[in-house]
Amino acid sequence: QHYAQRPELQLEVLDGGELHYPNTFDVVFCLGVLYHTPDPVGMLRVLWKSMKPKAQLIIDCQGIPVQGAEDNPVALIPRRAYAKGNGMWFLPTPAALRIWLERSNFREIEFFYSEKLTTDEQRSTKWADIPSLAEALDPEDDTKTVEGYPAPWRYYVRCVRG
Repeated sequence: QHYAQRPELQLEVLDGGELHYPNTFDVVFCLGVLYHTPDPVGMLRVLWKSMKPKAQLIIDCQGIPVQGAEDNPVALIPRRAYAKGNGMWFLPTPAALRIWLERSNFREIEFFYSEKLTTDEQRSTKWADIPSLAEALDPEDDTKTVEGYPAPWRYYVRCVRG
């Protein structure tokens, strides 16, 4: 309410595991959250339960680029920080993210945006006092983070509750 200032809106801040609204939503937005949870498949299953049949899920997830000639279903597990950010548990390739969704019973999985994260979108602002991506990339090789991991990509996915 602090930002929206719309009394007709009911706003709740919930952990993904605390979403106790079974069979309720037509559309769910999961933006910038999956890679911050220690159990992304568990969180996707909780979201699935909250959705009506045929409801859509829109995901924004940071991950790592395709590894090798084919997109292998792997996820990076940073030892500590990733791109100078804390609290990142799993950074998937697109294939790994697709498998997470399939195992959570989502169908019609469509990646509609898949690009390297840019310094224009990941930066410190008055709302987000975080390290900028420019500070987090290796100054000698912008395909890597300062920790030596692959630089982040951003994936947007649309899928349907199966």
